[in-house]
Amino acid sequence: MVYKDKRYNIKRRDEIYIKLKELTESLQINKLNNEIGYDAKYIGNLLNISRSNTSRELNRLLRSGKVIKIKGKPVLYLDKIYFKEHYNFQITRSVYENRQDFINMLVKCGIAGKEALLNKESDINKHKNPKKTSNKFADSILDSIIGAKSSLKDQISKAKAAILYPPNGLHTLIIGPTGVGKSTFAEMMYKFAVQSKVFKEGSPFVVFNCADYAQNPQLLMSQLFGHAKGAFTGAEKEKRGLIEEADGGILFLDEIHRMPPEGQEMLFTLIDNGKYRRLGETDNVRSAKVLIIAATTENPHSALLHTFLRRIPMVIQLPSLDKRTLIERFLFIYQFFYEEYERLKVPIRLENDALKAIMLYDCPGNIGQLRSDIKLICAKAFLDYVIEEGEIVKISLSTLPQNVKEALLKIHNLRDEIIFKEIGNKGDILFSKNVSDIRDKSNISFLKSDYTADNDLYDFIMDNWKKFNNQGMSPEDIRENIESQIQSYYRNYLYPVEQDADAINRSVLFKFVDPYILNAAEYALSGIKDSFDGAITQKVIYLLSFHIKTLLERLKMGIVISHPDRESIAKSYKIAYEAAKEVKTRLEERLNVDIPEDEIAFLAMLLQALQYGRNNSRIGILVMAHGNSTASSIADVANRLLGTDFVKALDMPLEEKPEVTLEKAINMIKEIDQGKGVLMLVDMGLLRTFSDIITDKTGIKTRTIEMVSTPIVLEAARKALTPDMDLDKLVNEIISLHPLMNSDNYPDDIADDTGNLPIYERNLKRLLGQSLNFLNPDKVYQILKDVLNGILSEKNIRTEDDIWVKFLFHCSCMIERAIRREYLPNSDLDLIKNNPNGSFALLKKHFEAVENLFGIEIPDSEFAYVAEMIDTYIDTLSLRDLTHI
Repeated sequence: MVYKDKRYNIKRRDEIYIKLKELTESLQINKLNNEIGYDAKYIGNLLNISRSNTSRELNRLLRSGKVIKIKGKPVLYLDKIYFKEHYNFQITRSVYENRQDFINMLVKCGIAGKEALLNKESDINKHKNPKKTSNKFADSILDSIIGAKSSLKDQISKAKAAILYPPNGLHTLIIGPTGVGKSTFAEMMYKFAVQSKVFKEGSPFVVFNCADYAQNPQLLMSQLFGHAKGAFTGAEKEKRGLIEEADGGILFLDEIHRMPPEGQEMLFTLIDNGKYRRLGETDNVRSAKVLIIAATTENPHSALLHTFLRRIPMVIQLPSLDKRTLIERFLFIYQFFYEEYERLKVPIRLENDALKAIMLYDCPGNIGQLRSDIKLICAKAFLDYVIEEGEIVKISLSTLPQNVKEALLKIHNLRDEIIFKEIGNKGDILFSKNVSDIRDKSNISFLKSDYTADNDLYDFIMDNWKKFNNQGMSPEDIRENIESQIQSYYRNYLYPVEQDADAINRSVLFKFVDPYILNAAEYALSGIKDSFDGAITQKVIYLLSFHIKTLLERLKMGIVISHPDRESIAKSYKIAYEAAKEVKTRLEERLNVDIPEDEIAFLAMLLQALQYGRNNSRIGILVMAHGNSTASSIADVANRLLGTDFVKALDMPLEEKPEVTLEKAINMIKEIDQGKGVLMLVDMGLLRTFSDIITDKTGIKTRTIEMVSTPIVLEAARKALTPDMDLDKLVNEIISLHPLMNSDNYPDDIADDTGNLPIYERNLKRLLGQSLNFLNPDKVYQILKDVLNGILSEKNIRTEDDIWVKFLFHCSCMIERAIRREYLPNSDLDLIKNNPNGSFALLKKHFEAVENLFGIEIPDSEFAYVAEMIDTYIDTLSLRDLTHI
């Protein structure tokens, strides 16, 4: 206990010091237009720490040489190390007699101006109503970019210098990984140039992606410089180039590393003296005043010609998202959710725990991926809103992907806890019409995204994927289930109009899709036509063209969408996956772009759907069981979990005659059958004999399995959704799962025929994963198993599946509640705790490992529920053993 207190005090001291450091950095000490220093009460209020404890820790920090103390009423403190880091000045004294004494030191060392010696009270309080700075560029549009005062401070300064440098600005290269906002930064530089009168209002800002023409230097020259009539085959008339269009403004060359050396050399003359020629011209020299801003994800010294690089004097490197502050990340999150609200025109509530998880999860694709992930999260939540006919789109933990949920465990990081006391503990955030308060207080630009490709093939796949994921299904289950949805999509969207597909006017299509994209789609699909036996129709080609258009837009913006189950797709749909790889290769060849590997999985799902699109038949599932509602209840659960309605039920009341039930079964089989037969899952008795009778009377193939439980019906229904499944194969696969459904008769260590985890354990973990919000089921499974075995071993009691399953699911949810600091009360706590024969004390001892692993403290009220569960099990087991004597 003493150790815990000591650890807590050290943690508290660090917490206070980090807050003081942040407050000191927020001061404009060189201007002295605000308070100098912060008192213990103010700092303590920010951190929910008492004034006396805050004062005690600040004085300890003073003795360690980390802070400055300014005497007076109240006593003020500042971070001492800040002055060395930001002003390269080592302050030797740590204690000052008063505020003026400290200001005199700042003036003497040159940090503050002499006017600060006046130190009028009105000057001290100017921060309450600050005047605008005399620098006319200090509050520019660049200063409203998220991070302008912190992570991007140097970058903003360089951007201003590049635009304002006489006479025509400095050509600039922006460096940074994909998704950090290079295109947005370039556009903000252009807007600053207009704002500062360097460029006239309406001056051009022309964007050119060098990757689009990386393998065709002649076409690249034509796009940039224009061409004369007859300059090359097909040049039937002269054409203006982008340089001419950018005259008087900025030409933004994105992915400059994809520009071949010939293209870089062509820009030398333009950069050196503002002169250029169109392709094919020999005598006519043209002039253009163009400021070039280029961007690259590569090392410029290895990706660009040195002769070209020497002509770009200004280099600005943008940091990745993990190098930005949490405050900045919060502002990005706020901006992107607000964008989705404006698009949906429906209020969005971002719950507090969901915000924390999004703040902390690893986002390797940077700002672009963050925006994309938030877009997908909102799409999933919007689907729930539509289905439930709600009034608001709710973003909760259950809405988030698993990798985002698990990030909430990082909140125990010290720095994160401090930030979240300011940001994350203010409750849910509502995005609606009234959001001006946060935007105004933040003083940031909420830039509109140019990304408009909403209605593409991704939406169909990902929206369905999110829908089933929200129901708690595993990726494998979702993939198999969604196949039937894709088939329905193709059947309804493609095939009813197939006879008119070739009549679509290509000229109309070209209003939405460039001809080169359509040609690329035709070329890509022509290589796989033989493998798909007429399924590649003109309508499919047109559909793929729109998909490619959207893909190119995403890639230009640095948005890459990962497929949740690519490896499984590759194994299950080998032919379609290989065909998709061929499509990807041919698209890259024709379009001169690098297409992400995950795109293969999306294409494979679409191609697989084409193979089965005309055949929507599936095996029927009929559950039959004795009792008034046994079969109905099981079927209802299976349908709800799988998002289907094809599992049918037939209840057999105990007083009902078998011949009546048989007649009902025959009628239901006739309704259910779609040509692939019907699987009947029955509980006992004469029901198992119905199959042969029904097949003889109806001619419909039926098979019977004499096992009924929710898990086995789930497995049967899930596998029946697989397009290539037949009835005999389905029966064999279900029978192979017998160890799972009858675990009392089989040891836990029976593994499947691949040598992987035991079937029982693997499926139990899968079900556990569906119940948890962010814990890893593999980790929690093993440690809880050790805990239960340890408790029961000391009691000389064997562990059976019944108690293990209850213990596993209850305690997993209990751990998640403890992580969120949400606990269940227990009115019987004292009674359970003081039971001399109970398991309470033993339980607490064995759970110490769990608390240490997850960094949590579980209250006695929660332990009481678990102790009651174990004690009841022990009593029941003892009674059962006595009965058998």
